[in-house]
Amino acid sequence: MKNKIQILLSLLLVTCYALVRGQSGLCLELTQLHANLKFTDQAGVKHNKEYQGIYTGAYSIGYRFVNDVGLIIKPGIGMRHGGANLVYDDFNYSWRLQYADLKLGLGYMTQFENINPYFTASGYYAFLLRGTQILHNEIQNITESNILSNIEYGLVFSPGVNFKLSDYVSAYTEIIYLKGLTNIEKDPLQKSKNSAFGLSIGVACSLTNKQN
Repeated sequence: MKNKIQILLSLLLVTCYALVRGQSGLCLELTQLHANLKFTDQAGVKHNKEYQGIYTGAYSIGYRFVNDVGLIIKPGIGMRHGGANLVYDDFNYSWRLQYADLKLGLGYMTQFENINPYFTASGYYAFLLRGTQILHNEIQNITESNILSNIEYGLVFSPGVNFKLSDYVSAYTEIIYLKGLTNIEKDPLQKSKNSAFGLSIGVACSLTNKQN
């Protein structure tokens, strides 16, 4: 029994060491997004194909920790733009939304020498800073009129590749898929959710003497 406890304690210490030992760094990211809204009307009919996505952007600053096993922990804060266009009965409709995001991601990075493919999955919590809605050629301030919810959360999936430039600096690029989980409509009979595809480029500056 004593030997089993010693073995378990040894395994626990090795696991903790593997999780703690690694490289950490500050990250700066710029993202080009193709954003859209997924809309379902009161009858439960989806109108996703009728909505036209818009090209917009996002930027963020964060922290990235990669341990020697390849586990990634990546919290961050940033700004993101979203929205969509719709043409219906010769009227132009549009939504322009700006969010502040808080994200926490987990993932895995391969342990090659200079080029490291990786994948992260992040949860995000967002607050609507400002927005406009054009309906029947009338412009409405979303944040002042309280048309849409100002709170949103969802998931971001990001496969990417990290390029080691030196022991202290690396660059990376990743594909972004954002899936909003919150119904941002105030009308409970309707549903609108944010979605986006995009491409990010970033730079990570090491806080230790070794950079992944």
